[in-house]
Amino acid sequence: MNLKRGLLLSLLCCLLLSGCGDSQGVATLRDYQQRVNRVLALDSPAPQLTAAPAFIAKSALQQPLPDLRIDLLDAFATRRCGLDQLIAERNSSLGKVFTASKRLNYELRFLATLQQCLTEQWEEPLNSQLQQVYQQKQHSIAIALNNMLQTDDTLRKRWLGSNSTLTPGDNSGFTESLGALQQLVELKQAVARQDWYSASRIDPEQALETLYRFSFLSDLQYSLRYAASWLGSINPALLAIEPASLCPRGQTEQLTILSTVFRKYFIGEVQAYLAELTRYQQQSWPLLAELYQDSALLPVLQQRYQQPATELQQQLLQHVGWYQQLNQLCPVGLTG
Repeated sequence: MNLKRGLLLSLLCCLLLSGCGDSQGVATLRDYQQRVNRVLALDSPAPQLTAAPAFIAKSALQQPLPDLRIDLLDAFATRRCGLDQLIAERNSSLGKVFTASKRLNYELRFLATLQQCLTEQWEEPLNSQLQQVYQQKQHSIAIALNNMLQTDDTLRKRWLGSNSTLTPGDNSGFTESLGALQQLVELKQAVARQDWYSASRIDPEQALETLYRFSFLSDLQYSLRYAASWLGSINPALLAIEPASLCPRGQTEQLTILSTVFRKYFIGEVQAYLAELTRYQQQSWPLLAELYQDSALLPVLQQRYQQPATELQQQLLQHVGWYQQLNQLCPVGLTG
């Protein structure tokens, strides 16, 4: 019984102690910060993340698609090119509750089929009716695409972020997530070219399923925000120290310890981790920016992915710059 009570108390203490459940990314950054604080007698605080910008509500982004109908007799007449099957699919019980992604794929398949139908000869007034539907579908396809990009639950979950940092050296899910983004970008590009056949062959459900399985992009967003805030909490106290004040005559113990901390923990671990985050962001952000170009969500995504990356680089330059200045003034080769 005493052993069980001891285990429970240990678990409770672990849950209560700050940092006990830190991810490896947070632990790497915190360990370096604590070492610098001890060596230089600093009291830099833990990072305080500002709230991420709120997302626009789905209800404010969802746009209705025009409900276009073809006379059933005309639809029957077009069965030789498969248009009647698509009309039946839309009128089915499942078709009436299409998600935004399934509706987009349906609209693209309809356009590709209708485009092929129009290469055949049709009597009037059916020919004029088909031409009119084709034009209207072309004009409304952008609505279907935006509805998916802005209201799909999986995408919104990924862009809303997480509360977990990426693990240093672990890129599990990055290649898959990048491939899913590329697939959606190719879909958007095909729509822009009005290449309905190619666009209809790209099923957005595949990309969404991948993004649902891997939280890499959500964790990347949080990692960038956390890392930028973390450096922002360390730098003020560090930069307030005049590097020349750390060059005592005949005393190099403090600088020797600081050199070890810099080489082993900052260069070897922290900077390597931040370089990973930067590389992930530089590869994923251009795809995100292209995917949401001219979208109401682009400004929010910029604040969640691009702005923290920029702030991180600025803070990193200041941090490294202080060490470079110290290296020029003091006898111990910190960066050599």
